[in-house]
Formats: sequence, structure tokens, C-alpha cells
Amino acid sequence: MVALIEGKRIFIPVVLLLVAYTSSQITAAGSYVDALPALMFPTAHFGFIFFFFAFTASSLARLAPGAGPRFLMRNRRYIGLSFAIIHGTHGAIVLSNLALTDASRTLPVLAVGGTAYLFLIAMTLTSSGAAVRRLGAKRWKQLHKVGSYYIWAIFLVTSLNQLLDPGPRTWLPLMCLLALGLRIAAHRQGKRKRATQK
Repeated sequence: MVALIEGKRIFIPVVLLLVAYTSSQITAAGSYVDALPALMFPTAHFGFIFFFFAFTASSLARLAPGAGPRFLMRNRRYIGLSFAIIHGTHGAIVLSNLALTDASRTLPVLAVGGTAYLFLIAMTLTSSGAAVRRLGAKRWKQLHKVGSYYIWAIFLVTSLNQLLDPGPRTWLPLMCLLALGLRIAAHRQGKRKRATQK
């Protein structure tokens, strides 16, 4: 069963769910513009699920080796690209909201959010073996590390208020903190292992 959603086939359920949810909200609201408020948070949250697993795949593989982490490692590129598809859709919805309604954002907010999308575009365009060879493994790793931590920080900062006023969205900042904890724990385990091998 798992083999059915390996590799590029992961995109199929992602796109189907995205189209189905978007269509259902537009139908329920009566128009695309009226559906925008109902589309913004869910698309960001749906995307975060894929970001979480792409961000923590190697940490989970180190801390708890098993079938699940192995699946994540094999498919991390496609999980990351699925996040890019969903978050690209989220970005289009945010821009539509700004263009078609009275909603507004300050220039600093737009600059910070826009930088996250620049990182996302750069990471998407370099998600291939050929890109690794062109950039060099060190520069490729730096780009993806900085970009992923920047996007992680955006998710955390924009959801921190949910910790002060707990509700249905409180899970997101908690998952952000869990992701960081997993990466720190995996890093420390790796350092201890290298120290014992000296």
C-alpha cells in the first residue's frame, strides 16, 4: 500500500486534496473571493504538515530508525516539493486576498513573507541531483538549511499567539517546537556518536 504513494506519486493525493478542499469552499461560499478567509489558514496548516516531515526526516531516522523514518528519507524530496505546491497555493490565496478585498499587510510583513517564498522557490528549483552537482554539496546544503530554518521561524512566529490563547490552532506552534527539539536531539546524538568513535 505504501508503495502506491512513493516518489512522485505523493503529488497525486496532495493535489487531489488541495483541489477538492478549495472547490468545496468556493462552492459553499458562493464565490472565490468569499471563500478566501476559509482557505488561508487551512492551506497554510496543510502545507506545514509536509514541511514538518521534510524538516525532521533525517532527525527521526537518526533518533528512531524504522520503516516510517526510512519512508520519509526515501521520499523527503517529494514531501518537500509537496509542501512547495501547497504553500505556493497558499501564497496565491494570500495575494488574491490582498488584491481582491480590503485586506492589507504592512511592508515589513510583506518583506519577511516574501523572503520566505524566495527561499522556497530557490529550494524547489534546486531539489535535484543535478542542482546539487552544479551548486556543490556544501553550498546546496547551506541554502536548504538556511531556507528551511527561515521558513520554520516564520511558522513559529506567526503562530506563537496561539500558545497565549489556546484553541484549535495551538498544535502548530507546539509542532514547531517539537521539530526544533528533534533536530537538536539528533544533532547531539550525532556529536556523541562521533566522540565515541575517536
